[in-house]
This record gives sequence, structure tokens and C-alpha cells, in this order.
Amino acid sequence: MLRSIFKSHKVQAFLLYPLYFISRFLKRDANIWVFGPLNHSFLDNSKYLFLYMTKEHPEIKCVFITDNRESWSELRRKNLTCYYKWSFKAFYYGLKAKYYFISAYIDDINFWTSGNAVIFNLWHGIPLKKIEFDIDSGPFVDRYEKQKLYFKIFKPWLYRRPDFVLSTSETVSKLFASAFRIKSENCPALGYPRTDIFFLPPNEIKEYIKREEPSFLYDLCKSFETYRHVLLYMPTWRDDRSDFLQTAFPDIEALNSVLANQNALLLIKLHPNDSSFKMFKDLSNIKSLKAKGDLYPVLPFTTALITDYSSVYFDYMLLKKPIIFYPFDLENYQKLRGFYFDYREVVPGEIVNGFDELLKILSDLGNLKISKNYEKLLNMFWKYPDGGSSERIVRFVKALK
Repeated sequence: MLRSIFKSHKVQAFLLYPLYFISRFLKRDANIWVFGPLNHSFLDNSKYLFLYMTKEHPEIKCVFITDNRESWSELRRKNLTCYYKWSFKAFYYGLKAKYYFISAYIDDINFWTSGNAVIFNLWHGIPLKKIEFDIDSGPFVDRYEKQKLYFKIFKPWLYRRPDFVLSTSETVSKLFASAFRIKSENCPALGYPRTDIFFLPPNEIKEYIKREEPSFLYDLCKSFETYRHVLLYMPTWRDDRSDFLQTAFPDIEALNSVLANQNALLLIKLHPNDSSFKMFKDLSNIKSLKAKGDLYPVLPFTTALITDYSSVYFDYMLLKKPIIFYPFDLENYQKLRGFYFDYREVVPGEIVNGFDELLKILSDLGNLKISKNYEKLLNMFWKYPDGGSSERIVRFVKALK
């Protein structure tokens, strides 16, 4: 109810725009930090930085804001400070907090209360494909290149430039500076909080999963013990919203048979924007997972990753495990969304162009190896291949004047 009221154009014109104007002159508290999640779910960099802050830095009041009732209930059950986006408390802390940590746009928290707050965009992945103002093809051109008046008036958060964008290396900082139209020095290469968990001992990761994550994730991790190999298929989404799964896996039974012969489990996890897709039914060696779930804690327990153009592969490189690239629609995808790099030069793994070729590779998983250019690309995209990203961000923000 409240969500629909606040999204009304009349309410925006007569109530929210004046609120935004007022918020620009309010005194803000540097010891209050608010966090906004990707797609309003409790995941990604904002999740892990928030959890770290709550545990390691109690001197800072950390508040999680979400538009998702399920996420709100989950955090409240854990006695974490979380408020529903359109509640009085969310507006209050939105107006008081000096630092906003978002996953994509100010609207992750609330554009209308952000005024003179310092906006730190944690983003949600190293960009292979062009993002934001660098997009020059496909359906998002109207939003960024042409900047239609409708978007400027009724979705102003799309054009609010962040003060900082979190990066992972100098190479990535240059990309973000171009995409967000800010200076490279405002894109500090501090690393991603969501990857910090990769560097914990396996027993500590399992304890974390058991303590912090939904029970199904712990059960899933335990089930890995019955397989020789665990593979994860995480493709990116297509801007045209096309259902590409049938093209990727035209014979799911044949795929399952190959996996069974290798005693391998294949997990299929789509991008959150593809959450409405109809998934394959679970087979003996293939399991479909919720698109909006968080799998990062179990990545260290997988054997290899299969992906296409998803930024997850950059993160997975930190595990130094094999990656299989399956860009079966590369030519069409490039027409819809340009790349920052030559695709074949920045993928650390074997490129598979068709389903039969994929089956061939999966039939010999024992010979999977990391590619020769792995270390080179790891150094190119990660300044700090360690588990200290969250603490570096805290120190950086506290040092701001």
C-alpha cells in the first residue's frame, strides 16, 4: 500500500520532491551508515559489509533498508537493525545518515532522503559488458544515452552520480569512472566484501553458513559430499529478456546422463533479473536454485564454474579454480550490449561454443585445469586478492573528511 502511494507521480511532485530539497540542508551523522540491497534482497556486497560492520564496528550505527518484506523479517529475526523502506524509521535514518552504501542506485535505500549524504556505490560486479552511461546499444540506450525526460522526472535516482564507486583494481576504476561519469580517484580499489568469505578456512565457512544462512544452503553444502564434482552454471541476463535456457541446454536429459557418469552435480543459478524464468525440473544430477538466493558462501566448495558474460567469473578467479565459458549466443549478445574488452582476451578458461562441445568437456571433468592466463588476469582485475575488503572500506570511509 505505502509503496504504491509513494510511487504515485502526484505524491512525488507534491511531497517527495520537497522532501528531497529539504534533505539537502540537514546536518548528518557520520556515525550512522545505511545500507541498501541489490533487488531489495539480502545479498551481495551490501549484505557482507553490513554483517561485517555489525560484528566488528559496533561504534557505527548500521541500518539495513529494504523494500522486501521477506528480507525485512529475516533480518529482524536475527536481531539486526533493519527497516522497511517506506516506514517512518527508514525515512528517519535516511535523513540522519551521512553515508549511504548502495548496490546499484540511490533508490536501493531512498532517493528522496539522500540530499547531501555521501553516496558510496558498492556495485555488484566487475563489468565485462558496458554499463550505465557507457551503454550505446540495446534497450537501455533511451535511459542513458538519450536520457528521456520521463526518466529524469520520475526516476531521478538513475542520474544521481555517486560520490564513490567501489572498485577492485586500477583497470576497473577507469571503467567505473567512465560509466558513472566521476573521477578515477573516486573509484577506490578496495575489493568486494562478498568475496572476503572465500579466504576463510573451510570449517569456518561452514559454521558461517550454518549460523547466518537459510537452512537449505547448509543442507545443499552437505549434499556436495556425495559427489565427486560440483559444477555451478551462472549465466548473466539478457537485456531483451529472452529465455535462453532452452538454447543453452537443448537436451537436458543428455546433460544429466553425462553428469551422472562423472558423479557430478550441476547447480543452475540464474541472474536475479531472470527470476521469472521457468526452470528445468530437478534431475538426479541437476538442481535448479532460486535466482534471488545467495550462493557466495558455497562457491569455495564447488569444483568449477560454467558461465558466459556474467561478472561472477571475476570473483570466482579468486578461488583459483577452473572456469568454463559457454557463450553460445556471443554474436547476438554483443549486438545488444557492447563489451569493454575483447571477450576472448579476458576470459581465463576454455571457450565452448556449442552444446555438444560442452558435453564433451563435462565427460572428462578429471582433466579440468585453470588456464595459462589465469594469474595475469587475476592481477589485472584484483589489486588485493585477499579477505580484507570490508575492513579496507571501513578505514577508507572513516578517513573521509
